[in-house]
Order: sequence, then C-alpha cells, then structure tokens
Amino acid sequence: MDHKKTLQEGLKEFQKRNGQYFSDTVYSDAGNEFLKCHDIAHVVFGCDTTLYGEGLVKIWTSFGTTSSFMEITKGYREVQAYHLFSEYSVGHFRKHLLKLLGVIPKALIRTRKMSKPWPFKDYAQYLDQPIEEIRRIFFGDRIRKKSLKHRINNI
Repeated sequence: MDHKKTLQEGLKEFQKRNGQYFSDTVYSDAGNEFLKCHDIAHVVFGCDTTLYGEGLVKIWTSFGTTSSFMEITKGYREVQAYHLFSEYSVGHFRKHLLKLLGVIPKALIRTRKMSKPWPFKDYAQYLDQPIEEIRRIFFGDRIRKKSLKHRINNI
C-alpha cells in the first residue's frame, strides 16, 4: 500500500483486498460500526488478516486505543468474529500461532510507547490524512522507516 494514501483510501484498499472475508450477514448498527472501526485499526496498525495479523490487531485495539478491553471484546462478540478462526487451516495455525505468541510482549510494550492512544470510534477526523502522517502522530519517531514501509505494504 502506498504510504501517501489517506486513511479512507487505505480502508477501501483493505476492504477490496480482503473482500472474501466479508459476509452478507446483517449486523446491528453497533456491530457495523465496530467492524468499520476494526477495519480502520487494521489499516492504522498495519495488520493483515492472517491469524498473526488478526491477533496483533486485537492486541493493538485492546491496549493501544481509547476503547477498553471489555468494549473491544463486546464488539467481537456482537459480530461473532471468533468464528473466523475456524476458516484458517491447520497449516495456517502452525505457521502463524507461534509467531504471534512470540511477538505479543513486544506489541504490548509498543502500545505503551505510543504518543497517544488511537481514537477507536472517533476516527472520522483522520480519514483524509495520509496513513504515514497518522502513524507519525501516534507513534512519533519510534517507528523506523523500514518498519513503517513493511507495515504499510502488508495491510
């Protein structure tokens, strides 16, 4: 993903790239809003939709946003998100689970080093800003160029 793209453009690209994961299920207004916030978090934090990426986005949203762990958990229950894990193959689990478990402590530390928490529900003011600038605002100089480029390209 081009690092000059706005959050809105990044969200559209993320949704296009991951369209196979979107269902025709009708959710409540709260469920639909949670899913949009969740997808935006994927873009902001640079997480893909592998087991590894989904696990990381749960860490980032639970500990690096303005929403509480309980609010995030409630949102996942609202949209029955945990059934998604049944779609991963055994090989996928093997490939990504150990990698995820190994990076959880680092991700938790990085959430605490953020300049400020990401406004999980109040993202609208950032939709027209470049993703790179958003990350600079929330991560400051702690994000290395190589890391930033990797995260942008792996959304």
